[in-house]
Amino acid sequence: MPATDSYAARSYWRRYLAFLPDVMRLPRAPDEEWWQWHGTDVHLDRLDVEDAALKVLVLHGGGANGRLLSAFGALVHGAGQSYVAPDLPGFGLTKPGPDYDHEYSSWVALATDLIEHEQARDGLPVVIFGGSVGGMLAYHAAAASGTVRGVIATTLADPRDADARDALARNKVWSRLGFAVVNALPALGDRLHIAARLISKLEFITNDPVFSRVFIDDPLVGGARINLGFYRSLTVYEPPVAPQDFQVCPLLLVHPAEDRWTPVAVSQAFFDRLGCDKDLVMLEGCGHLPYEEPGVSQLRIAVEDFLERVSVLPRS
Repeated sequence: MPATDSYAARSYWRRYLAFLPDVMRLPRAPDEEWWQWHGTDVHLDRLDVEDAALKVLVLHGGGANGRLLSAFGALVHGAGQSYVAPDLPGFGLTKPGPDYDHEYSSWVALATDLIEHEQARDGLPVVIFGGSVGGMLAYHAAAASGTVRGVIATTLADPRDADARDALARNKVWSRLGFAVVNALPALGDRLHIAARLISKLEFITNDPVFSRVFIDDPLVGGARINLGFYRSLTVYEPPVAPQDFQVCPLLLVHPAEDRWTPVAVSQAFFDRLGCDKDLVMLEGCGHLPYEEPGVSQLRIAVEDFLERVSVLPRS
């Protein structure tokens, strides 16, 4: 029996809208549905556009959910394309099924299967748009799938790298000692769940402390209880294709220039290794979640231009 919870029945997510510019607000709330994946009911936000040339799969990172990234969905919708955004297991409204293993590789497998599901649904080519850790997930899913038209990422922090782990974790105690402990004692770490506000730097999700507090106090964001095994597996995941060999599709990195959570240098280190057609656009004045001017206008233009360019590429 599919889950029955919905964002329509909740109001907290609407608090974010007061901080977002018009270009990052959808004309209406997304349609909601549930997709059954290996015993887990996955919540999907969806907004279809008639005569769209593409569908964009929007992927969140740790401590977020698909409804939060309706801000990116609005950019996609404004470009005349359809979008779908899952709540990945353990986040938002998606509760892991009884056999779910809390491994990061399962996120990659889910995203890969969702790409196939969406391609079969209406035949539209798929582009992946990942925010925060979802940017690296977008790369991993594209590498595993081999069939997407393009990847857009706001950050590309490779958690196998010590500097990237330092950036992603709340502090160096977590990134060095904490990860060392859960890697040495995986059976212990895999049973522990910790609130996202205690393990991640949600105070830096925006550069406005008042806006960031909305994330921290959100029961589905700062209050989400994250399995430590997920973070352990994130730091050791080996992608199926090394970045220098990645040729699946073009990649656009739209990096916030004033990101206090994931410094540009951390993403640049991975971006520079990529062997595909790639572009980097710096979003001026933007923090980790880019919504400020002039960067949000730069983001809108970059996304629209990229989607138009990849829409005419030959099918894989």
